[in-house]
Amino acid sequence: MVRLPIVSVRVLGPMLGSALGLLVASSPAQASEWWHEADRGCGLIENWKKTNRIGDLPGCDGELPKGAPPGEVAMHDAKKQLREAEKLIEQEKTGEVEAKIAQATELMNRAPNDPRVHWARGHYAQAIKVLKAKVALGPKVAKLRSSFKSVSDLAAQPKPDGKALGDAITACVAAFKDAEGAGVDLSMPFELTTGKTRPLREDLQECEAAKSKAGEATAAKPPETTSKPDEGKKPDEGKKPAGGSDGGVPREKWVKKLKGDRKKVFEDHADAFPEFEGDPGPKGASKAAEWKYGGETFRFKGNKLLKEK
Repeated sequence: MVRLPIVSVRVLGPMLGSALGLLVASSPAQASEWWHEADRGCGLIENWKKTNRIGDLPGCDGELPKGAPPGEVAMHDAKKQLREAEKLIEQEKTGEVEAKIAQATELMNRAPNDPRVHWARGHYAQAIKVLKAKVALGPKVAKLRSSFKSVSDLAAQPKPDGKALGDAITACVAAFKDAEGAGVDLSMPFELTTGKTRPLREDLQECEAAKSKAGEATAAKPPETTSKPDEGKKPDEGKKPAGGSDGGVPREKWVKKLKGDRKKVFEDHADAFPEFEGDPGPKGASKAAEWKYGGETFRFKGNKLLKEK
């Protein structure tokens, strides 16, 4: 019988370590955390939570290393479908979006249930929800942007028109409520203003916060008048004399209508019209038996002044 030489464990130890090292080095898919590499289209969870952009979703939609785990391959294929759906939405070509979302859903359903895939499933479900919300948001974006900008522009003025700002706020709030009624989740981050990605609800809150400035502007503005008090009147009409059965007739017409002592008494009281019983104006005054100017009383018979007895 031939016996194989017994090799000391001390000798085998270093040999096994070297062999294992070569095995790991020869498998690119086992390199440390390659699924964080931006060049491979990999997303980071911290960015995804801030932006809700598919590019930031965990998983990689670029080139994977050889021998990548099946779970990473499934996430790669699903993410690629979702990113294509996002591009279609941005191009306002939503006809194929539902099909892309359905393919991504199927890929994730068939993905092996390894720890990383299991962790990622909730984020992919959220990504699908976000894309569906963006489809619903699409027809509302133009109105949301214009109404929000109107409020921002008016509120930024040192002395805005209170009514104009109030009307703009009403339109802005209505636009957000309309979008929410159409199925848009206002907690979804969206770039309503260029370079400012944040939850839509914060944009709505900024619109509503401008109400205080609109109230201040309205309170500070004096009430508008349609015409000046003396506009269109002759000098004698601008200030209505005290007393007053003028009947809306200017003084010069009274002078033409009155005769005798009535005319003289009227001209002697240039700052007032007489008070009397009868129709207002010179026609009624020419027939009245008695005129009063404050504490003075004048009695007439026809156009002749009666003297006090």
